Amino acid sequence: MIVIFLLLKISFIEILDITLVVFVFYQIYRIVHNTAALNIFYGIIATFIFWKIIETYKMRYLSIVISTFFKGGFLALIILFQPEIRKFLLIVGSKIFFKKFVFPIFRISSISIETETIDSISKACAIFSGDKTGVLIVIQINQDLKYFIQNGDEMDIKVNVPIMESIFYKNSPLHDGAIVIVENKIVKTRAILPVSYNKDIPSRLGLRHRAAIGLTEKTDAICIVISEETGYISYIKNKKRTIIANINHLKKILEENL
Repeated sequence: MIVIFLLLKISFIEILDITLVVFVFYQIYRIVHNTAALNIFYGIIATFIFWKIIETYKMRYLSIVISTFFKGGFLALIILFQPEIRKFLLIVGSKIFFKKFVFPIFRISSISIETETIDSISKACAIFSGDKTGVLIVIQINQDLKYFIQNGDEMDIKVNVPIMESIFYKNSPLHDGAIVIVENKIVKTRAILPVSYNKDIPSRLGLRHRAAIGLTEKTDAICIVISEETGYISYIKNKKRTIIANINHLKKILEENL
């Protein structure tokens, strides 16, 4: 009865307040997870708890020292967490955030990928895998990539096998870096992606894989990586890497996601 009485005393606003605080902390944890910033995040939480314990036991002088750190250290925290804060604001301001959390009723996909484009990507990857050509392909889904890829050469050409072969030809000036596909067109070549510093990435994976994982940590894009050493094809989405068994497997997984 006492529990029910206490629950009745909690207002809707208080429940909403607690829910939003939990949500914000969860999103912050997701952003800093597996990064160097995670240890700083833990350190701040531990210091804050220690501060509150000190205040409870009325240890005045130590409390003044730690409170000064928290009051004057706000600007320092912004500088320390600048990449993570920027990433958080980009996520909140993105279309995909509003589609998922704010207006779920309007969750309509903006993808318009033709079957011909998927066929061309799959056939080109088969050729690159057989030749052991190092390849990095980025396919934009809902989230605009211009905030994350601000370099490379602008293109506006329909996806097809001959064009992709000419771009990734080993002596081509365009083969270094990633190509970016939006709907059915290649819109960028020689694009440099944000590299992931996730400590769980196997050391055997090279810079192409780290770049692909780095972009998929921040966006909903799909990345296809072909290893120059082994010819293996990796399909990367939402930080998760899938080894492609054969080209039919690649085609099927692309059709499911696109």
